[in-house]
Amino acid sequence: MALKVFLSHGLGVGIATGLSYVPGMAVLSQFFHRRRVIAMGIATTGSAVGGALHPIMLNKLFYGPAGFHGGVRTSAGLCLGLLAIALLLLRPRFRPKKSHISTARVFKDFLRDPPYVIMVCGTTVTYTGLYFPIFFLQLNAIKIGINATLAFYTIAILNGASVFGRIFPNMLVNYVGIFNMVIMCTTITGILVFCPLAIKDVAGTMIFSIMYGFFSGASRNNSEIGARLGICFAFTGIGGLVGTPISGALLTGSYIWWRPFLFSGLCVFTGTFCFIVSRHLSSRVKSTHIL
Repeated sequence: MALKVFLSHGLGVGIATGLSYVPGMAVLSQFFHRRRVIAMGIATTGSAVGGALHPIMLNKLFYGPAGFHGGVRTSAGLCLGLLAIALLLLRPRFRPKKSHISTARVFKDFLRDPPYVIMVCGTTVTYTGLYFPIFFLQLNAIKIGINATLAFYTIAILNGASVFGRIFPNMLVNYVGIFNMVIMCTTITGILVFCPLAIKDVAGTMIFSIMYGFFSGASRNNSEIGARLGICFAFTGIGGLVGTPISGALLTGSYIWWRPFLFSGLCVFTGTFCFIVSRHLSSRVKSTHIL
């Protein structure tokens, strides 16, 4: 049974998500120029809305008349319907260019771009620490004495706040620059990572859920296009893969919370430092501070 879950949800869903998400974002970017970042930010709110509503829907179905099997079928039908709509709406604006350049050649060209390489490294490290507070927020809330039912909704609140974090900061990108905005948001996110260590009540947990959802959502940079976006997500996926298990191992069965929060915070701050270095190198080439 565990093998079936791993193959279907671990590998199958993961591969399918990668194959659909990156091309979808790349196609969308073809239709926008000045407002591209805003458009892509709005598009990424879909995962935040799904993260807020889907768990609530499944919880009601699993513990209702539909049961587990009925809930899974309903979820699959909903995802299939939404993907069908997305496939019908997606149309590339430009025809793909015929090129004989190999993938290895393209990858080598990207490696010759130091700001891009450093940015990819920074994003990978950031993703390594970014998800621990999200995955363990509910458990932490229960451990400090919050009602289990209310703790369940902290994830929905966090994802709901992430919707706004993916839209409103992007509206300022054309004025302050994408790098400047990402650096500011990741810095705040890194500070927020340590906040749960001092939170002991419902109000603090809810405020943290809202703020972390907002700024962690704003920290996700989707400004790169096409092959660059694909290469970036190939490496950042590794960070998302290893980060949460490492944090869980650091937490241990004794729930030593400071260790995974320290690891998570250091990862986010290290990623922020990489963004600062990448921004500095880019500003020297482009002779502008609005990056």
